[in-house]
Amino acid sequence: MPIYRLTVEYDGTKYAGWQVQPEARTVQGVLTDVLRRETGQSDLVLRGAGRTDSGVHALGQVASMECKAPLAVERLLAALERALPADLAVRELRQVDGRFHARHDAVLRSYRYQIARRRSAFGKRSTWWVREPIDTRVMAAAAAHFVGRHDFAALSRRDPAQKSTLVVVEECRVVDLGELVLVRIVASHFLWGQVRRMVGALVAVGRGEASPDDVPGWLSGVAAPPDEAAPASGLFLEKVLFAGEPAELPPLLPVGVPWFGIQEQRSSPRRGAPAGARRSAGGAARRRRGASS
Repeated sequence: MPIYRLTVEYDGTKYAGWQVQPEARTVQGVLTDVLRRETGQSDLVLRGAGRTDSGVHALGQVASMECKAPLAVERLLAALERALPADLAVRELRQVDGRFHARHDAVLRSYRYQIARRRSAFGKRSTWWVREPIDTRVMAAAAAHFVGRHDFAALSRRDPAQKSTLVVVEECRVVDLGELVLVRIVASHFLWGQVRRMVGALVAVGRGEASPDDVPGWLSGVAAPPDEAAPASGLFLEKVLFAGEPAELPPLLPVGVPWFGIQEQRSSPRRGAPAGARRSAGGAARRRRGASS
């Protein structure tokens, strides 16, 4: 049975998430319907590496597709260009060997979150506008506490199907770009709503409503974390990493909103490296703006 790997990009604003749901427009549902129609294979199966929630976007979702007969890849890609809605695109399609499974074979998933410090005419679909001043230096200090193997039960939504709430976070990084603040979180997997709760907690620290030193207490269950979850609009599944492939992440630059500044360099996730050791967000922002210490 031929198996194909797809790299998928979508604006999640008008979707009820990735996973097929009854009487709801989902990315998996729309893409599966189009693929079945264009290939003539009504029983092909499509599986995603990440089950993004309603309103969450993807720059590099990966899906595996099982078919009964081989496909003409270039012809299908051209057909998808014509048939898919404007907010959904297949960036890559290729046949793979073995029993590739997008979800089970993924070793790391990288999400980014975009926070805006000002109102933008373009930002509603792709950022969270935080009106209050936020201190990215203390946010970066708080982010360092998230790195490692922790119980994120208090920073996620309860899922009866989830057997364990332990997650190994490889990277939690805060980058200050002036009018925009970007957060990158890399882990083997994520709990339901985990990234948005983590970002909401980091913003609470940035506002001065909590301290970086509070984070260990949240993770151990000694204290309750802030209740606020960041809106879905600012969240992007940016890349899925697999064994044997280069562990290179895309440049951490804004998507879908105007920004003028110095380019971030490409980076690779360093397992177990504290966020603060990777970058001083506040110091980088001062250097870009020419501010003195």
